[in-house]
Amino acid sequence: MAETKKRKYQYSDNGKKRKRFALEVGLKGFLCSCNDREKDCVRESYNILNEYAPSLEPEGQGSSEVNDKEDVDELEREIQALKTLKEKSNHRFQAVESGAKNIVFIRTTLEDPVKLAQTIIEDIHKTRQQKTRFLIRLVPIEETCKAYLDDIKKAIAPLVQKYFGGNEPKTFSVFYNHRHNNQLSRDDVIAAVADMVTEQNKEHKVDLKNGELSVIIEVIKNYALLSVTPKFLQYKKYNLHMICKD
Repeated sequence: MAETKKRKYQYSDNGKKRKRFALEVGLKGFLCSCNDREKDCVRESYNILNEYAPSLEPEGQGSSEVNDKEDVDELEREIQALKTLKEKSNHRFQAVESGAKNIVFIRTTLEDPVKLAQTIIEDIHKTRQQKTRFLIRLVPIEETCKAYLDDIKKAIAPLVQKYFGGNEPKTFSVFYNHRHNNQLSRDDVIAAVADMVTEQNKEHKVDLKNGELSVIIEVIKNYALLSVTPKFLQYKKYNLHMICKD
């Protein structure tokens, strides 16, 4: 009897962990790839994201949030500032299970993960300094939804409007990848998204080699991870190792 109860408890506990740290609809974050060593990939992802994130915060954030009164000791304010910064770092990024081997998803509370990823990529490209060993690709994700064509079209519509809604013609590509999902038709998804882009402006043109913008659709099991990223093809599909050698 005791052994049976123990097995039930373990099953229940594992179920809670999977639910708490799994992909879900409505997330923003970063899709991170590695060759095994997922724990090391998570560690390096946290390190590089936290290294660059403060540079994108408005002035006055990430320092001290206590009132700057004359009677507050300078040392006390500095200590409070460090505590505040640590709390922000701890809650800004959170690893969740992606459902695919060698793929880690880091969810974020940041409003614009694309801007942070672009800052990291451009700096590494400029300095030619390889900052990670286990983390290979760092792809920003602006939205997650269920992996059905209608759900993808609905979720990606605001992104298409945001990036392609202007009058200026742009070149673009649609990048589709899938893992553990054979239900969606790659051609149907790409065609539907490309049509949505050209509906915004008929002057937008497909360029599979040097498109200014790339619409990213990463499908993992029952979820689709979406974003629109600049210079995705030029920056080696955001491969942190390859752009050092370019």
